[in-house]
Amino acid sequence: MLKSIFRLSALGMIMLGANLQAQTAHIQSPAASAEYTKFKTQNYGEILLETGTRLRFEVTQRETRGSVEIVTARLLDPYSATDTNYRNLIVTLSPEKGELVAFAETTEGHFDFNPEGDATRLWRKSTPPATLDEILHTKTSRNLKSAKAGTTVAPLVVGEQDGSGRYVVDVFIGFSTSAANSQYVRNNLEATAQSYIQQVNTALKNSKVDNVYLRLVGTGTSPNNPGVVTSVLSDVKTWFAADIERTAPDLVGMVQMPTDAPGSAGGWAGVGGDTHVIGAPWPFAYRHEVGHNVGGVHCPDGSGYHFGHTLGEGRGTIQCGNDLAYYSSPLIKDEQGNVLGDAQNSDMARKWRERAAEMSANRIHKVPFPDTPASSITLQAEDYTGYYDTTAGNTGGRYRQDNVDIQATTDTGGGHNVGWIASGEWLAYKVNIPSAGRYQVSYRVASLNTQGLIQFEKQGGVPVYGQIQVPVTGDWQKWTTISHEVDLQAGEQYVALAIKSGNFNLNWIKLEKAATNLGTFRLQNVWQTSQFINIENGAPVASNLSADALSSHWVLEPVSGSAVVRLVNRWKPEQVLTIANGNLVAASASKTDNNSHWELEGAGNEEYRLKNRAQPTQYIHVEYGRLQTGTIQPGWWSARWKFVPIN
Repeated sequence: MLKSIFRLSALGMIMLGANLQAQTAHIQSPAASAEYTKFKTQNYGEILLETGTRLRFEVTQRETRGSVEIVTARLLDPYSATDTNYRNLIVTLSPEKGELVAFAETTEGHFDFNPEGDATRLWRKSTPPATLDEILHTKTSRNLKSAKAGTTVAPLVVGEQDGSGRYVVDVFIGFSTSAANSQYVRNNLEATAQSYIQQVNTALKNSKVDNVYLRLVGTGTSPNNPGVVTSVLSDVKTWFAADIERTAPDLVGMVQMPTDAPGSAGGWAGVGGDTHVIGAPWPFAYRHEVGHNVGGVHCPDGSGYHFGHTLGEGRGTIQCGNDLAYYSSPLIKDEQGNVLGDAQNSDMARKWRERAAEMSANRIHKVPFPDTPASSITLQAEDYTGYYDTTAGNTGGRYRQDNVDIQATTDTGGGHNVGWIASGEWLAYKVNIPSAGRYQVSYRVASLNTQGLIQFEKQGGVPVYGQIQVPVTGDWQKWTTISHEVDLQAGEQYVALAIKSGNFNLNWIKLEKAATNLGTFRLQNVWQTSQFINIENGAPVASNLSADALSSHWVLEPVSGSAVVRLVNRWKPEQVLTIANGNLVAASASKTDNNSHWELEGAGNEEYRLKNRAQPTQYIHVEYGRLQTGTIQPGWWSARWKFVPIN
């Protein structure tokens, strides 16, 4: 068992524990809200440390995980003067709360974000406990000392990899109730946990380890808070047994509030183990403890390369000093040209690469791996990067203080929406389209009594990607989702919503890769099994045709998930089944025309009823040998269809 480098004095434990556990109600300061907006909307800016130092930042990556957005940035600090790939600022944004969690690495030390501070105290310096290097070798400790450099380490297992070929180490992080309620977490579990995870992933990228990453699969709370002690490493599996069974994590972390318990420290982890614990006041301890799980130890003792590296004078990599966002590697140099590792004594990057497969295979994952790259992008309406508004001032008075009108929303998920949208206005957004192709663009809208019209375009107006009508929903906070498909090029770009007709509210915009078709099928009637839907003389009919007749082949194109589809004829692809003037016809129809959308309503035994989306009382059925739409009784077999696949 390996003790962390951190230990607190008994008096310090008592004072800190008593003061922090009492703080359960937290109010975010106006300065913190402004800082949230800055990181949400700007890719360049500065932060003011509580020491008085101002540091410029530039955002290098934005990604959404779960309900939070993770922003990785580079502080223009002496540590990153020559290594332009060095990332030392991590910000996780919670749109539903309008709050952020952040961790910054600077030449002055570690800083985290204080949401209750004024503008001069937002970025508070983390004061580590007294350091103490101590390794407890027990008979049950797992021997993971690395082989001498130059030897070959055989792979132990076949690990779990995502679509990109990288190993995925799933992590569950639990919080004691007192830690969750503290000023360091503020009950923002997901954002805090993602910040911890991103610490490790950023350090891996800094260290040129590209075959593995950590993924958060769940968070939870427990009333147990014995403190940052070794017993937690085994007890955590009991406290969160149901969550572990549900999420199947490879690593289990725990966050505690410090106590005066014997053996307390800033963090604990077993060398090569699958659990770790840190104190809530010291987020920077997380990457250090995970390093122990990988098999790393502190500073070199000549017994292998599984150690951190120190340059002295308070500067060292994560396992030996934890001052730099690097795992030791002989391939990395600091701004002064000093190598941050040694092949014989300190190469934690190698240890990560070698143990990636084994780390990822501790449990068989149950949470599906994400698509690579991400297949959808959600833009909150209020997080625009540019705008034109026809009236002065923010009528709703929320979130931002410019001329766009923003108000609180009662829509699912809460947050804000842009309101009072008028003709002639526009909103622009920065997006990074992962691959060129056709995308479904969805809008969450509400309108009391006026139809609107949105033109989706590249900022500047050329090209125009498409238009979509906003329906009347009956109330300013009665929400519906509308969608259309557009063709987009890959890469970072700015898109805009030009309002051609206004008087509606907008909550969010989602871009997702348009799904491919669900396959080609013959549609067989369950009542009269010899009858298949086909096109004859330009009209849809039910008749007996051979299986190779293309006019009886229908391609299912998903409209919204797999439950709503368009039925496109394979013989004449311009012909789809739709309702026109109350009749079922085979004709050309826009992909946004709800009359050509059919809901697959399950009827059991792999049978379905085909219900029209625009007119939900209308089902396709066979009556007196004639194919038609109309109202039906649930038990009618004439309205049931089997989908016979075409190979």
